[in-house]
Amino acid sequence: MAAQKNTTKGATGKWDLLRVVLALGRGGTLSAAARTLGVDHTTVARHLESLELELAAPLFERSPLGFTPTPLGDEVLATAERMEGEVIGLLRRSEGTVSELTGLVRLTTTPFLSARLFAPALGGFLRLHPGLQVQLVGDNRTLDLSRREADVAVRMSRPQVPGLVTRRLGEMAYAFYASATDMRPFSEQMFLAYEDSSNDLAQELFLSKIVPPERIALRSNLTQVLIESARAGVGCAALPCLAGEGDALLRRVPSPRPMQSMPLWLAYHEDLRRSPRLRAITEFIQTVVSASSQALVPADFPFEA
Repeated sequence: MAAQKNTTKGATGKWDLLRVVLALGRGGTLSAAARTLGVDHTTVARHLESLELELAAPLFERSPLGFTPTPLGDEVLATAERMEGEVIGLLRRSEGTVSELTGLVRLTTTPFLSARLFAPALGGFLRLHPGLQVQLVGDNRTLDLSRREADVAVRMSRPQVPGLVTRRLGEMAYAFYASATDMRPFSEQMFLAYEDSSNDLAQELFLSKIVPPERIALRSNLTQVLIESARAGVGCAALPCLAGEGDALLRRVPSPRPMQSMPLWLAYHEDLRRSPRLRAITEFIQTVVSASSQALVPADFPFEA
């Protein structure tokens, strides 16, 4: 029994060291790896030194720009990634066998949808399921569901990663809005543009076709920044109708071309299909979207010349 405990402890220790190599390989610096692992950067440096001493060879080349894997480092990284995949797969499959509706469930979506659509509805969900805790991650980046960075995602483009279950939830309509006190027509407006290299480019492409670049006064990767700027009279922005309709500080500005609605997609890993937590949060998502369907896809407004 003692030998088995020592073997298990040794395997766990090796995995901890390999996790450091993974985080350093992905982050490129001690501080980035430390943030990923939730430890101090000196801990990362100490674990890396321990593993390099054991292997009697460097795993990374150090430079002012960060850490670059050596050929041996690339081999260790590939091994660590395979181990990580096995560990994460095991955790996902074990999650599917849990029958109790307790524990943490992680939902990721855009910052705007997390704040405007899902956060206000979470109170009722948590009262209905008091054993659950929710981590609501508002992030424009596409978190990796296969690596358990989140359990379920709501996105505006369909994920194409193998092993994911995807379902179309509906569509989110867009229109142009300016300050309620700004009565200028579309042709006289300055514009506020959404710009984010990590996200879908549909909004940027649409605006570039009907607005020349010299009339774009502000660009931002956050919808909330565009909303607040439009309210303050900085300019006119293409916003989700979920944000613009019913806002007394905003006025809808008829445009020469309507903007195409953006689809909403639900995604989760197929290993979680039987998880009670997963079923509960997906039912919550569908209920919230259905209840907001008229705000997400409002009635069409005719163009006013």
